[in-house]
Amino acid sequence: MTGTYVLRKGQSIDNSYSTPQSHGIDFSNSTLPANVNVIRGASVNPTRTSGWISFSGTVGATPAQVYTDFRNLTTTGVAEVLGIGSFPTMASGASCASMFAAQNICQVDAGATVLTAGGVPAVGIFATFSKLLLDGETFNSGGVASALFLSVVSNVTDVSAADVSAINVENGSGTTKSLLHLTNTTNGFTNLLWLPDDGKPASLTNGSTLNDISATVNAGWIKVLVGSTVRYIPLYAVKS
Repeated sequence: MTGTYVLRKGQSIDNSYSTPQSHGIDFSNSTLPANVNVIRGASVNPTRTSGWISFSGTVGATPAQVYTDFRNLTTTGVAEVLGIGSFPTMASGASCASMFAAQNICQVDAGATVLTAGGVPAVGIFATFSKLLLDGETFNSGGVASALFLSVVSNVTDVSAADVSAINVENGSGTTKSLLHLTNTTNGFTNLLWLPDDGKPASLTNGSTLNDISATVNAGWIKVLVGSTVRYIPLYAVKS
């Protein structure tokens, strides 16, 4: 069918149990006017847990790999691609124990088999996969890149004594072999950590902090909290 279809107020498009001959909705090669979305739903208030969009399905042997959501936006100039923006907000008056900008949950049920990765990195069951590919670019002095960037902003309210962190890790069940597993496929990382020399949480000078280790054998410390007790990991200078 060709032509224009007008959806009147209160009507809906129902393609349940249909077998489309091509894409269900196709906007290929469209050019959007300024400040216009392909699909827009302002002031649509969810009344169910699944929210604005809900899809579910099952795959088997074919295709061998499949995306639940595939998006690819390429910039050829100064336009900056920001990926997917998810901005839940607790407004004044809200009272919630939890809020997530994104949930990534991989579930492997009893009876399923996790195949061997054969020592190959990036092969496995990962709830979150982040990869930064620097492929022959021009990298200006002062440029910054990372596979993952985390930022914590604490305004007005002092939360220094609260359970606030940039990374919060739970071992939910069983015993996990490692908190961090580092694999070098070619070369390696120059440093394990890059910390500021400001005492938060590391310093290159001892002062009166390490009272049980001679200041002549180390050059600083990293502050850690073990349970509710503060302890210091000494940093040793290069042996003369």
